[in-house]
Parts: sequence; structure tokens; C-alpha cells
Amino acid sequence: MRIITYNIRKGKGATGNRVHAVGNVARALSDHASDLVLCQEVFHPSGDGQSQTDSLARALGMSCYYGGNKKRRVGHHGNATFTSMVVDHVENFDLTIGKVERRGALYTRVCAPFLLHVVNVHLSLSHQRRLAQIYRLGRILRQVVPESEPVLLAGDFNDWGRLLHRTIVDELGFVDAFADVPVLTWHAKRPVLSLDRVYVRHLEVADARRLSGVPWSNLSDHLPLEVEAHIANTAASQVH
Repeated sequence: MRIITYNIRKGKGATGNRVHAVGNVARALSDHASDLVLCQEVFHPSGDGQSQTDSLARALGMSCYYGGNKKRRVGHHGNATFTSMVVDHVENFDLTIGKVERRGALYTRVCAPFLLHVVNVHLSLSHQRRLAQIYRLGRILRQVVPESEPVLLAGDFNDWGRLLHRTIVDELGFVDAFADVPVLTWHAKRPVLSLDRVYVRHLEVADARRLSGVPWSNLSDHLPLEVEAHIANTAASQVH
């Protein structure tokens, strides 16, 4: 399966002042024929305005599962997971620490054509809050995901110093899809920070890449990550 994670910056483009960039985001993503697309900072306007989840879902030909995190004067934004696979459970977990930054983890359980737990995250700008959020997420995963079942954990970790990495790998049992090599995803115009991640458990990664250049350098301040993976044999043998 092909997976993309992408912080779309509420469709404002790389410079933050474009109004209709989400249409270009949708067209760019639709060219990649993904099975799972995990987006962060997806905007829902108040009133009768069309949500970005609807625009993206229509362009991708997928169902959308959304978890709102931050309320704004003109709407709200959060994480959205798009897929054409069958999903039988969705839950948005609040990871907010303090009163300022609203953050969350959108959990979806794919049940066909195979079993896969998908966690779409957007973490804090503060390291101490990120660390608390990862520990909270670890407790959640232990409650909702059996140890032997495959899990995808991806999104905007804001962890430019990779200070969460050992906790995610050593304590939560995940593997970095990019083989522990930092991948620079911000700023899209001239990437200098590694903010976005893809971690897997009981999945085997066949390929992993950063999508860069035009049009990606114009669509958001982040660059997307794309991973091709399949269910590990040990996990597949335990799914009936």
C-alpha cells in the first residue's frame, strides 16, 4: 500500500497567503494513487462554506475521517485521514497539554482488505509538551491496539531535534520508515527542519521518499512524505 502524510497548512500555500491552494493540493495528491493519505491542518469553515475535507475526498475518490483540534473564529481545523479501504472504527484522541495549543491524534481502524491501525498526529511546538503527548499516546495505543497487530503512526511531530525518536522506537516498539535518517520537510521552499515522520509497527517498508520540487514547494510550508509498505508476515499470520 502507498501512504502519504502531509501538513497542508489549511490550504494557504507555502507563503501562507494563498486562498485556493487546497485545490492544487488535491490535484497533486490525486496523481499519486495512494491507499492512505494522512493530512494535518485541514480547515473546516463556519456556516455553509465547503470544508477542505470534502474537496480533498472528492478529488482523491476516497472516504474521509476527520478529527477537529483547534477552534477558530471562522471555523476549525484538525487532522483528516483519507482512504478507500474499509474502516470500522474512528476516534479522535485529545493530546492537548495546557490551554494554548490544541493537538490531537486521529485513530482509524482499517478492517478490509486487511487489518491496520492508523494514527494521524499533530504534536506541540514545545518539546516538553510533545514528550507528554507521546507518553499519553503510548497509553492510548496500549488500550486500543493489540501488541501483535500492525500500526501506522504518522504526521507532523514538530520534533526537529528528534528528541522523541528513541521513546517512539525503544518504548513504543515502532520502526522509522526512513531507517532513522532525518528527512527535512520544512520549510518547503528551502527545507532545513525534520518535522514530519512515518513510524510503523508490524509493517514492512518497501520504499520511502520525500516529495519535493514543483508543485510541492508551492502548496504548503511542509513537504509530504510517501511510503510504500505491506503487512509483515508475522502480523498477517495472526489476522483471521
